[in-house]
Amino acid sequence: KKESTEYRWIWEREWLRDLYYVANRQWIFFHPTRREWVDKRLQKWIPRPVTNKMASTLQAIRTNLGAINLSVVARPVGRDTQSIAAAEIASQMAPLIHEEHDMNQIMRESDFWLIATGNACLQTSWDKDARFNRKFIPHEQCLQCGAVVPPQAIVGAGQRCPNCGSTFLQPAKDPSGQPVGEWISFGKGKTSALSPFEYAIPPNVTRFDELPYIIRLRWRDKHWFEANRPDIVHKITWEKSPADRSLQIFKSLALSNDIGTGSNFSYLGSSGGHTVEGVTEYELWQRPTQEFASGMVMRVIGDKNPILLQVQDEGIPGPFPYKDIEQNPIFPFQHAQYEHMGGRLYGRSALSPLIQKQDQLNQLDSLIQLIVQRMANPMWIIPEGAGIEQLTGEPGLMLKYNALAAGAGGNAKPERIRGEDVPQSIMALRQQIIDDMEELSGAFDIIKGQKPTGVEAFSALQLLVERSQSRFTSVFQARGEMYRKWFATALELERQFGPDQRTWSIVSPNQGYTFRHFENAQLQGQLTIQIEDGSNMPKTALGKRAAIEQANQLQLLNPNDPDQKYALLTNFGLSDLVPSLNIHVQAALQLQDTFERWIDTPNGPPPLVIKPWHDPQIHWVERIKWLNTDKMREIIETRPDLEPLITMHLQQLQMLMAPPPMLDENGKPVEQPGAPTGANAPGGGQAMTRSNKNSTAISNVPRGNQMRPNEGAPMGPM
Repeated sequence: KKESTEYRWIWEREWLRDLYYVANRQWIFFHPTRREWVDKRLQKWIPRPVTNKMASTLQAIRTNLGAINLSVVARPVGRDTQSIAAAEIASQMAPLIHEEHDMNQIMRESDFWLIATGNACLQTSWDKDARFNRKFIPHEQCLQCGAVVPPQAIVGAGQRCPNCGSTFLQPAKDPSGQPVGEWISFGKGKTSALSPFEYAIPPNVTRFDELPYIIRLRWRDKHWFEANRPDIVHKITWEKSPADRSLQIFKSLALSNDIGTGSNFSYLGSSGGHTVEGVTEYELWQRPTQEFASGMVMRVIGDKNPILLQVQDEGIPGPFPYKDIEQNPIFPFQHAQYEHMGGRLYGRSALSPLIQKQDQLNQLDSLIQLIVQRMANPMWIIPEGAGIEQLTGEPGLMLKYNALAAGAGGNAKPERIRGEDVPQSIMALRQQIIDDMEELSGAFDIIKGQKPTGVEAFSALQLLVERSQSRFTSVFQARGEMYRKWFATALELERQFGPDQRTWSIVSPNQGYTFRHFENAQLQGQLTIQIEDGSNMPKTALGKRAAIEQANQLQLLNPNDPDQKYALLTNFGLSDLVPSLNIHVQAALQLQDTFERWIDTPNGPPPLVIKPWHDPQIHWVERIKWLNTDKMREIIETRPDLEPLITMHLQQLQMLMAPPPMLDENGKPVEQPGAPTGANAPGGGQAMTRSNKNSTAISNVPRGNQMRPNEGAPMGPM
């Protein structure tokens, strides 16, 4: 603990500063002797405005990360059947494990710490709460002695009654005929997103996989021990606030907001006058060593009188409770850096490079506010003795003054002086500071979902998208790698502690519910986890729409294909404009689902028929997708008698889709003209032409005041 917290204040002050700037508290400085952030002492007449670019930058990057739909792929290690089956089941169980660990919420919380402090850490564990994944285990009753025993006792006695040794057993039932047994709980997977204030590591280690240990910090209040460990309540020395500096900061964040707390415990290291008693818990995860071959986990509570906490159910203190398929201990922590800095483990946040620019912006806004308050308002100049006492500013005000008050030849007439405007150079400097902040953070207009003014060409939009995303490539990779390691750990916990069978309900294509069943025994194989290609990059709506428009101008889209039309309208968020198309698609899906049920119980004629109110084009597209699924391929292989029936149905659809050809006066087919392109394209279709022109033309390349080739007129202002 001493080793991992000795120089920790160096990082704590930077993390807390960035959090304060996000929370609108920016007129602060670090006090060298008190080692805390305090408010700057300025004159009372100096305004302290805050233009919080930190919060907007954090939200823009956080939204960009939230748009990433991370997906993993499990691949077998080797060609044995067990590994191949395990990889397939693991890939299918990925959404189930993701949902059980509540990873949508966990990743949102993790993204905040990743952007604001530069570090994100996930801790994966198995929660043995009795409310999750419960299963009823029936007991057996001995016919000879009448004893009711659980199946584990029968197996331990060699498939005999442990009381009398009889092999005559039957399911036990109560007097009402209901089975007798017990409910057992397998628990569920659990993941926690940790802030850098909640764990401590040795500062000299530069790689997370080389950490010898990690200390997990928690603050437990007295109510938790009274509810979970009442046997040691009288042994604990209770405290009003944590003695550890990191937990003091983390606990104070709960009372910090945009307008401050109004007291001193919003400062670093001050916990305030809390009334709830509690104690600090230190959980040490020591990696395997010669002394501890399987690692070591221990918990210590309290700082004044430390107590070694013993939890028999979790095997603490003891070796690592989690092991992989090869019985190697699992270190259940995953770490990611926002921006890697050589020579250290802690990463730099997205806000650290913006601090000085944010201070410049606030100081410039303070100057502008002073100019407005002191110099922008018009003033009156009234000579002494002019006879004017007060100016009310009322409309039609009549001023009477003494023209002789200034002496012979004097002028005692009041004079009004207009206020001074804010110099335009100051506003230009302010805009330059804002542009510098966007350049440093990479949060351009395109990443915020705004199309820059005057940019219409697809190539220009795509260039801006790639420019904005290229700044976050390392962040995307680090975040994806953390998620990959998390899933590998969560899958190993599922193999070790999960129930024998999992059932997951999903929405079928026909808007009904189907159930998938996963056997834990099928996961026992060698496999490796990888992030699916392209899933760690965000998909912006602007980039998608530009690509769709470009594909349309290149005539790669078929406007007569209802499948493409529905997909495109859904991408644009306009699927409600074609309600009939959605109805026809659902009718086709329901007909296919009815046919699958008819295969299991063939009562009556096959339901795969075409009605006059069906749309043959939509049914044809849905049938082709349906027949190429794994399920239908297996059905046709096991039931070859269904293939002629399906083929005949497809031929009927082809006949209905083939329209009669249009003939001219000579009886020859008439060719239909294609859609106009290029300069003849209507409306927004001109964008493609302008895109190619702006991308390839030589004449629009800026050359300053020099001459163009083969041209006599100079360029630029004349």
